[in-house]
Amino acid sequence: MTNFENIAFSGKLKKAIKRIGYRKATEVQEKTIPLIIRGKNVVSKSFTGSGKTAAFGIALSERILQGKSNAVLVLCPTRELALQVSKEISQINASTGLKAIVVYGGHNMSDETAALRKRFDFLCATPGRLLDHISRRAFNPRMFDTVVLDEADRMLDMGFIADIKDILGKVRPDHTHLFSATLTGEVAKLIERHIPEFEEVLIHDEIVGINIFEKRVTFSGRDKFRHLLEILERNAGERVLVFVSTKRYADLLNSQLKDKGFKATSIHGGKSQKGREISLNNFKSGRKNILIATDVAARGLQIDDIECVVNYDRPRDADTYKHRIGRTGRMGKKGLAITFVPEDARSRDFWADEQPAFQRGQRRPGFRGRPSGGQRSGFRQPGRPQTGFHGNPLTRRRKSRPRKSSDVNDYIYRI
Repeated sequence: MTNFENIAFSGKLKKAIKRIGYRKATEVQEKTIPLIIRGKNVVSKSFTGSGKTAAFGIALSERILQGKSNAVLVLCPTRELALQVSKEISQINASTGLKAIVVYGGHNMSDETAALRKRFDFLCATPGRLLDHISRRAFNPRMFDTVVLDEADRMLDMGFIADIKDILGKVRPDHTHLFSATLTGEVAKLIERHIPEFEEVLIHDEIVGINIFEKRVTFSGRDKFRHLLEILERNAGERVLVFVSTKRYADLLNSQLKDKGFKATSIHGGKSQKGREISLNNFKSGRKNILIATDVAARGLQIDDIECVVNYDRPRDADTYKHRIGRTGRMGKKGLAITFVPEDARSRDFWADEQPAFQRGQRRPGFRGRPSGGQRSGFRQPGRPQTGFHGNPLTRRRKSRPRKSSDVNDYIYRI
């Protein structure tokens, strides 16, 4: 790996990078920084934690300092990632005078509007909130000559494709850089249409599992929660990340663990931004050692020193499984990943959502309508298509469909 001292950029930038503690460039940094500084469009297949934020942050800061770029727009899929990117770019520019600001949904727009009317060099934003500011004419979108699409595949998975196309049409940047875990499907179509004459940088997939001990826990009926309590008791005092499938169940499980005396908190897309920040800060600081999360925490969040990851609800696919367990065993440390699997999972459709066992009359998390035991049909899990489901969710059957090529079973059943 190349030492940052040997990469040609300004002294002020090198000073800040040295103070942060960056010494040797990662593979994505070594390959992309020179290309971006030379003015090439870069399309990079790189995984979370590869150092891509510093790669485009350092390179684009250098271009601004050299007078080759005016302002940079960084689009991120989530509020947490936008905040994280803004913070890292600000650290990189601690000695240069370049300023990064962030806009995202979930809080008052007035402070953001005031910041947009002042001088800044980097704007980190979620697509929806950025379009809100554009519609209010808080700034001129043509001020940006460079756009970075960070974790593009996740933005498209979250349904931001129309917003991204709208933003690129309004900004019309001279340079566009895209970073994604995959360059196929809708991402490939986006690249073909909006990123001309690009340089492709492929980073080898992160080796998940090299420092992770993976374990499978089978359960039946109401034994599931008891097994979780045993795991948390065995890992008492350690930092544990527990993944569940729905926002409502994250809060319910959080409440149940608190009643048992555990220091737990939850994070999901239904919480206010302030609530999410408080939960995340409590977990990072150690005030809470158990974080109950939906897949909002599977990618994009920088959380170090997680000793154990628990897939309490099954991941929807193999990629999600890899991203989840990749939260532990990082930076050369050992990690433990535990996945809950029903005893009869081999004979069932592993993709079918599993619902927790609840007392009769208690509202079932993730479903609208009557409590469990009611006769009303048409129950539906928010955010998930109803196609293939019929009648009461307690007795529903799923229509057959082709197996996906990247099956999570390949990972679960090798444990």
